[in-house]
Amino acid sequence: MSEADIAKILNGEFDIPSDPLKPLADALDVEQKELLRAAGVLEDKTARAGSRPLTVQLAAQRLGIKSQKNVAAFETLVAALLDAEKRR
Repeated sequence: MSEADIAKILNGEFDIPSDPLKPLADALDVEQKELLRAAGVLEDKTARAGSRPLTVQLAAQRLGIKSQKNVAAFETLVAALLDAEKRR
C-alpha cells in the first residue's frame, strides 16, 4: 500500500474495498468474518466459547509488529479505518 493511500485512509478520504480483507485475514490467520466482527461490522451470533477476540494489539502481534511506535501507528490506522466504515 502506498504512503499516499495510507494518508488518505488516515484522513478518511479513502474508500476501502472489501477484497483487501482476504490478505489481511490470511496474514492474521483468521477468517474475514472475524475481522468484520472485531470491527463491529458484523454481529457475533456464534462466538466460540473460550475463543480469544481479535483486538488491535493481538492483530499487531500476529502481524509481527513489535515496536511500540509501530503498534501505535497500527492502532491509529485501524481507528481511522473503523471511522471511515462508520461514515459509509
